[in-house]
Amino acid sequence: MVTQQGPLNELLPEIYPIIAAHLPLYATPSTLLALALTNHHISEFVLPLVYSRLVLQNETDATLVLQKLLDNPPLGRIVRELHIMSDLSVDTRDQDPPSDVIRRVEDVISKGYLPFIHTLGLHLMKRWYYDADKGFEPVKGFGQLRQEFLAQLKEKCPRLRGLVLKGFSDDQDEPWLEKSGFLQVPDITSLTIHFVGFTLQQSGSDKLLAHISSLAPSLHTLDLTPSSSDFASPSPIFELDLPFLRSLSLASFTEVDAAQAMAFFERHPSIEYLNVASNLIGTNNRWFASELPPKFLPNLRHLRAHWNDVRLLSPIFNQLLSLSIHKVSMHKSLTFSDSFFRTDCRTSRNKTIEGSLWYEREDGTFQQAKSKKESRTVFDSFMHSIVRAAPNLEELGFHGALFQLSKFVSIADDLNGFPHLKHLYYEAYYANLEALTEEERNNFASQARDLAQAVPGLVSITNVDTPNLPYLTAKISRKENGEVAGVEVGKGYGMKIGYDDQAFPWTPHDV
Repeated sequence: MVTQQGPLNELLPEIYPIIAAHLPLYATPSTLLALALTNHHISEFVLPLVYSRLVLQNETDATLVLQKLLDNPPLGRIVRELHIMSDLSVDTRDQDPPSDVIRRVEDVISKGYLPFIHTLGLHLMKRWYYDADKGFEPVKGFGQLRQEFLAQLKEKCPRLRGLVLKGFSDDQDEPWLEKSGFLQVPDITSLTIHFVGFTLQQSGSDKLLAHISSLAPSLHTLDLTPSSSDFASPSPIFELDLPFLRSLSLASFTEVDAAQAMAFFERHPSIEYLNVASNLIGTNNRWFASELPPKFLPNLRHLRAHWNDVRLLSPIFNQLLSLSIHKVSMHKSLTFSDSFFRTDCRTSRNKTIEGSLWYEREDGTFQQAKSKKESRTVFDSFMHSIVRAAPNLEELGFHGALFQLSKFVSIADDLNGFPHLKHLYYEAYYANLEALTEEERNNFASQARDLAQAVPGLVSITNVDTPNLPYLTAKISRKENGEVAGVEVGKGYGMKIGYDDQAFPWTPHDV
C-alpha cells in the first residue's frame, strides 16, 4: 500500500482525469478501482472517475448501474462514456411493461441524466433475437431503438460524438432504421454499426448511407458491417471524402473494386487502423493494387486483411505495429515471415496455418512434403520461423484450426523464444461459456496451468472459438520465482494491442 507521503499523493487532483483518459478503454474500470484501493487520499479523486467511463459486461451489471443512474441523477453528470454488452434473459423478456437494457438506457437519456456523455456503445448478444433454450426460435419486439430516443440524443446529449451499435437487426417485419430518425443524431465523429446477418433492408441501407454521407466531413472512425445482400459493395463508401479518417473497418462485403479502393486509400493517407479481413470476396478480388504508389498509407500502424491483400502491402510492413492475416496457409505464412517478421513488430496473427505441404528447417531452408499425409501443422517445425524473425511478440494467436491446449506444451521451448510474450489465443471447440461443466472448466484450468508452467511469461490464455463475446480465459498468477501460483478461469476478450479504444476487444470471425 502506498503511504500518505507516497509520490502518487503529490499529484494534483486535475491529473487523475488525464491519467484515466489515457488508459485502454477495456481496462479503465479495473485499473481505476485498483488505483482507488491504494489509500483513502487517492480514492477520493479516483473513485468518481470510475463512472466517467462505464464498461458494463452483462445484463445484470448494466441493469444495476442504469438503475443507480436513475435513482441518483447527479451521478450521471460524471459519465462521459457508456458501453454496454448484454444478452436478453428470459426473465427480462417476460416483464410487462418491458424493462430491458435498451429501454433503461432510453429512460436515463430521455430524462437528461447523461448531459455530458460523448460516447454511447450498445453491443447486443444473440439472445435478443433467438431463444437458445427453445431451438433458437426467433424473439420479436426487442433490440430496436425508438424514433423518439434517437431524436432525444440530439437534445439531451449535445456532446455526443461517438456511437457504437453492434448486434442490431433491421428485419423486414421490424424495420427500425428507416423510421428511426437516425439522421437526427448529428456531429458524430466515430460511428460503429454491426447488423445481424441478412436483416438490413434496402430502405435501411439507403438511410444509413445518407447518414454516413452527412457525417463524412467530421468522421475519424468508421466501422461498418451491414451483413446484407442489398449492401454488398463498399463503393458508396469509397465515393466519400473523409478528411479526418483515422480508423476504417469494412466487413461483410462481397464485391470489391480494387481500383476504386486504391483511389480511396490514396485520398486518405491519415488512416492508422485498417480492417478489411472479414469479407467474403473471391480469391481473385483484391482491396489493393499489385503496385503501390509512393508513400502509400504512410500513417498505417494496424492492419487486418486476407493473405492475398497482405502480401501486396509488403513495402510498408516495417511501419506496422500489429498485423492480422486471414485466409493464409502455412507455406504462405512461412514465406511471408522472411519479408515481414524481420521487422520489430509487437503482435501478429495467422488465421489459417495448418495443412501445408511446405515447411522450414532450422537452417532457414524450405522443404516440400511428398504427400498430404505428411502435411504439417503449427506444431511441426513452424514456430522457429516466427521466433527467429519476430522475437518481440507480446501477443500470439492461432486461429482457423482447432487445437487442444495441451498440444501447445510441445512447442513450449519455441514459445519461450519470445521474451515478452504474455497472452496466447487459440481455438478449441466448446459449446458456450455458460454451458461449461465443472469438469470442463477444471480440465481447461489444468491444461492452462501446465502450459503456464512451461512458458513462464504467460499471464493469460484465451480460447476464442466462438463468434460471441466473452471468451473462455485463464488468468495466471505467479509466485516471486515465476512458478504458477494459481489459475483463475473466467471471461476474457480478444487481442489487445492496437485496440485501446475498444470496450470489448474481440477476435473477428469470417462472416
